[in-house]
Amino acid sequence: MIRVMFAVLMLALVLMLALMLVLTAGSVAHASALQPPEGRKIRVAVVMTEGAVVIDYAGPWEVFANVHTGTGDMDQQMPFELYTVGRDRQPIHTSGGGMKPGMTVVPDYAFADAPAPDVVVVGAQSGDEQLGPWLRKLHEQHALIMSVCTGAFRVAESGLLDGKPATTYHASLQRLANQYPHIDVRSSVRYVQSDPLIVTAGGLSSGIDSALHVVELYYGAQVAQATADNMEYQGQGWKTNTGAGEPKQVLPTIPLAYRDHERIWQGTFLPEYPKPKPEMPVVLHLALVDGQYRGTIDAPTESMIGEPLEDVRVDHGSIHFTLASDHGLVDFRGTMTADRISGKVTHGGGSPTPLTLTLSKVRPSSQATR
Repeated sequence: MIRVMFAVLMLALVLMLALMLVLTAGSVAHASALQPPEGRKIRVAVVMTEGAVVIDYAGPWEVFANVHTGTGDMDQQMPFELYTVGRDRQPIHTSGGGMKPGMTVVPDYAFADAPAPDVVVVGAQSGDEQLGPWLRKLHEQHALIMSVCTGAFRVAESGLLDGKPATTYHASLQRLANQYPHIDVRSSVRYVQSDPLIVTAGGLSSGIDSALHVVELYYGAQVAQATADNMEYQGQGWKTNTGAGEPKQVLPTIPLAYRDHERIWQGTFLPEYPKPKPEMPVVLHLALVDGQYRGTIDAPTESMIGEPLEDVRVDHGSIHFTLASDHGLVDFRGTMTADRISGKVTHGGGSPTPLTLTLSKVRPSSQATR
C-alpha cells in the first residue's frame, strides 16, 4: 500500500513538473546568444507614435545607454547607439496621465529613412499603418524586436506573433488572447522569448527586465548585472522572469472551436453629452460554450477590441452582462429576440443610456481571425 501511494505521489510530481515546463517554455525557449555587429555599434530604434508610454521606452533606453562592456576605450565600452523612429519627424505627444497629453518628442527618423536597426523597442502607443510592414521587413533582416506592455498589440498587428507565445500588460492579457486567438498568451512572467528574435515584455517596468535580458544575450550575465548595478536597479525579474501569480496560458474568452458558431451583433452607442465623440459603434460577440454564454465587445473608436464580458446571462428573452472599465462597472440589461437586442447601459452610477444591436449575418472583416 505504501509503495502504491509513493508511486502515485511521484507520478503527480512528474506531471506537475511537466506542466510547469510547458507553461514556462515560451519564456526561456529559443533564447540564444546574440552577436554584436562588426565595426559599428548595436543600433537600437525606439518607436515613437502618439501616446507612447514614457517608462515603456525610457526604461529600456536607460538600460542600453548604461551598458559598459569593460573592453576598449570609453566609446568602445558603450556598444549601443540609440535613436527614435516615428511616422515622420513631426512632434508626437507621449502619454500624460488621464486625458492630458504628456511630453513632446520629435522622432530622429521616419520609418522610411531610419538606419537599419539591430534592436527595435515597441512600447505601448497608438501605432501607425507603416509600423507593421516596417517590423516585418526588419524581422526578415534578423533584427530583434522587443515589445513592452501593450506594444505587444502593435507587434501582433504585423502577424509576427501568430503561433508563438507572448505576454503583455496584465490587465490586457485576456484582450490580447481574444483579439489574436492564434497567439499563445502567457501570464505572470516578466517577459517571453517569443522566438529567437522577438521578446515580448509585460507592463511598464517589465521593459527594464527584458532589456537586461537582451543585454545578457549579447554580453552575458556579468555585464547585464553590472548594468543593473550602475542603474541602481534592484529588480531580479530579468534573471528569474517571475511575475505576480502563477504562470498560466490565457485562453480566448470564446475558444477558436466555437468561433464559427458565434453570433455577432452591431449597433451604435450614444454616450451622454458632453462626451466629444457623440456616436460609438459597438460590436458584440456571443457564443454558447459548454452550455454557458460567453461574450466579448468591440468599440473600435475607443481602441477597444475583444474586451471580455462578465456575468453573461441569457434567459427567456432577456439578456444581462457587465463590463469592467477604468471608470467603473458597465452594466447592460435588456431583451433579446432572434435578430435584435434592445436595452439600457448603466455606467458608473450614471443615468441609463439606450443601446440597440441587430444581428449581423457576416463577420466584420476587421474582426476576422487570422
